[in-house]
Amino acid sequence: MSQISNPANATSDCSSNNRFGIKKEDRVSTHLQLSLSFSQEVKYQRSSRLQCHRMTFKAKALALVIVVGMVSGLTSRASASYSIERSLPDLGTQAQQARIDNSEDIVSGSPSQLPLTLMIETIIASLLLVGLLTAFFANRSMRPAKTAVEEDKKPSAEQDDFSLQLATIDRSALEKTDVIEQQAVAVEQAKLLTEISLRIRQAQYLEDLLKIAVKELRRALKADRVFFYRFTPDWSGLVVAESVLPGWPSCLKIKVSDTNFSGSNVGVEEYLNGQIRVIDDVYTADLQERHLNLLEQFAIKAQIVAPVLKNNELFGLLIANQCSEARAWQPHEVDLFVQLAKQVGFAIEQVIFLEKQEAEAEKSNYLTEITLRIRQAQFLEDLLKTTVKEVRRALKIDRVLIYGLDATNWDGIVVAESVAPGWPQTLRVRLNDPCFRNQYVEKYKNGHITVINDIYQDSRMENCYRERLEQFAVKASLVAPIIKNNQLLGLLIAHHCSEPRQWQEDEIDLFAQLAIQLGFAIDQVSLLAEMEEQTGIEKIEEHILHSELS
Repeated sequence: MSQISNPANATSDCSSNNRFGIKKEDRVSTHLQLSLSFSQEVKYQRSSRLQCHRMTFKAKALALVIVVGMVSGLTSRASASYSIERSLPDLGTQAQQARIDNSEDIVSGSPSQLPLTLMIETIIASLLLVGLLTAFFANRSMRPAKTAVEEDKKPSAEQDDFSLQLATIDRSALEKTDVIEQQAVAVEQAKLLTEISLRIRQAQYLEDLLKIAVKELRRALKADRVFFYRFTPDWSGLVVAESVLPGWPSCLKIKVSDTNFSGSNVGVEEYLNGQIRVIDDVYTADLQERHLNLLEQFAIKAQIVAPVLKNNELFGLLIANQCSEARAWQPHEVDLFVQLAKQVGFAIEQVIFLEKQEAEAEKSNYLTEITLRIRQAQFLEDLLKTTVKEVRRALKIDRVLIYGLDATNWDGIVVAESVAPGWPQTLRVRLNDPCFRNQYVEKYKNGHITVINDIYQDSRMENCYRERLEQFAVKASLVAPIIKNNQLLGLLIAHHCSEPRQWQEDEIDLFAQLAIQLGFAIDQVSLLAEMEEQTGIEKIEEHILHSELS
């Protein structure tokens, strides 16, 4: 039914907690913190090595400057001493020459200029040497530092490999955790499926089976409502079983006509092919307005719909509703629902088969018992009263009557009735039905059985006839002809007044068989009456003859 089927937010605890009670988000956070701490430790070690390189470079440069300074000083002193030593003999010679030549310029100028020039050149050479050595050692000392800086700025292959390993470990851990959780969910689902299937299979009657199914499914899914929608032959449907939490409206016994099924075979074919309808939120789903309005009547926010097949025929729909809020149905929930819908279908086949066998045995017993009681009647009035009483008891219905027909104009009158308390009586009611005279006489002569499950849904029902049935609170009816010697004597009619009724095949067959037996019994009683009448006539004639002779 697309109004409830076409027309859900609680997430499963199984998907968010593992068996130790630790949330997946906490485990992910722990892995990330460990990875971050380890990465920071690696950066700290690299920074320490870089500082060590820098400190080593400073120490080497300082030592080099001190050594070069000491060498320069020693070289300057050696040069100065050598210059003085050489200048002493020259001073003596120059003095002698000065006395001879009397020249002051040669004595005062030449000896002092030579050491000073040598000292300046030595200092310049030392400075150049210091510069060259400093540049050489500085370049050599800076290589590790530069390499460390470049490595720190640019992620190294080693760091990338390490980060990749960490990511792989995290992903592997999460995947293992997910696998464990999935396995736990699968085990729990298999347990629920087995448990519910066993309970369903223990049911001996269809009504009990459906009640157990909706109750156990609602408990397993923790849903607000689960119900079973059964199709009728005209593809309308009725909610025949429901389990709903207190506080939410009940849809039990609700009848819905859906053009998606009755107007065409599209909806039927979709469900026969195993289509599952999952709606997380009815207000975001693409639903027709009339479907949404129907869902709102029962406070439905989300739902799952699965077909239930019996002997490869669409028997009904199993539907779960969430009414409190929209709900994101989890894959394992949908799978459990579908599997249980299949199990319900198998169980229905088994139960209906057993019910059919039991019904046939019961029908045979009823037929034998009622036939014996009917045959025991010696008068027509007693026969008719016994028949309507026993048929109503056998079918558990509200009213059974016998409608006698006048073969001249096919008008009729109710000649016998058995009715449950609280419903109007029809005894002695006369009917003049032109439609019956024109359309149904020949059909009933040929053994036609009229089956009406709902007078308001049967397209064959004419308004005038529907209005006549409404006078007697009729919701559903069965009509079978009473035939004696190929003559239509009347009709055996069953009425259900409390609600529409889906007449079962075994009920229809039993009703038709009893109508046939009633015809035989009437023939028998009529024959007895004729025999008695003939006997009475003979006795009268004999009495008259005897009187005349005497």
